[in-house]
Amino acid sequence: MTVLFHGNFALDRKRMAKLVQIALKNPDYKDQELAKPFGYGAPFAAIYRSWLHKTGLAEMGLPLKLTPMGKVIVEKDPLFENIITQWFMHHELVTDPERAEAWHFFALEFLPNHLTFTEEQLLNGLTQKLSPHSTKHFGEGSKLNKQILRKIIQVYTKPDALGELSLIISNDGLLKRQQTNEMGPWSHSTSLSHAYNT
Repeated sequence: MTVLFHGNFALDRKRMAKLVQIALKNPDYKDQELAKPFGYGAPFAAIYRSWLHKTGLAEMGLPLKLTPMGKVIVEKDPLFENIITQWFMHHELVTDPERAEAWHFFALEFLPNHLTFTEEQLLNGLTQKLSPHSTKHFGEGSKLNKQILRKIIQVYTKPDALGELSLIISNDGLLKRQQTNEMGPWSHSTSLSHAYNT
């Protein structure tokens, strides 16, 4: 079970794509060297490697190793700009509660039951879901839950994350679930590759 993995760095497709390119060109690089072109230290690279893992693009660990689906995406969309890439990342981020429990909860439990909601409602849902793991860390008034809440909202509203999917929109403190033309999920690299060609 992974709840908090992002630190202060939100999902950012451009940063993730650039990190992949650097890591693939320099397989012997450690996190400190991977982070240097961005102007940060080793934790930056470790966090973005974690995002790459949570979104199904890479295995965890160094040297960076792409998943079969990640290889297709890097070949077809090396800058991670395509809407297909974004849908793939979303599906991977929310599918496995062991990789990203809060995102799984948000997309598959909370969102289907809330056409509109406030941040406070989502925070209460996260607290109920996560507090059994540790009331000290995720109980009432938890700073970690507020950080997770911020990251979830950022992932689905910021265009440099997955905001272009328009799963939710923010309007004066009220969040609204959108009906979208969802793509995927893809279960095999051949079907994913075909999606980019159509």
